[in-house]
Amino acid sequence: MNTQLQNYLDLQNKIDRIEKLTNASWDTKYMLEKFVPTVWNDGFDVQDIIDYITVKLHEVITKLENEKEIITTQTK
Repeated sequence: MNTQLQNYLDLQNKIDRIEKLTNASWDTKYMLEKFVPTVWNDGFDVQDIIDYITVKLHEVITKLENEKEIITTQTK
């Protein structure tokens, strides 16, 4: 199978699985629709937004790990 196609299918399967487990689709779209226009209009670009969200994600993961809500050593 085409590597690009397989990568797309793998990513889509992950997205589908996350959305079945949570309300992430709605929550994420809501957050981004509120957040992106403000930072975009201030001159930030897509990579800036990705970097910001990545940092905040790592902060939450660290917090949840410290609170014993998640165990990161058992994840991919």
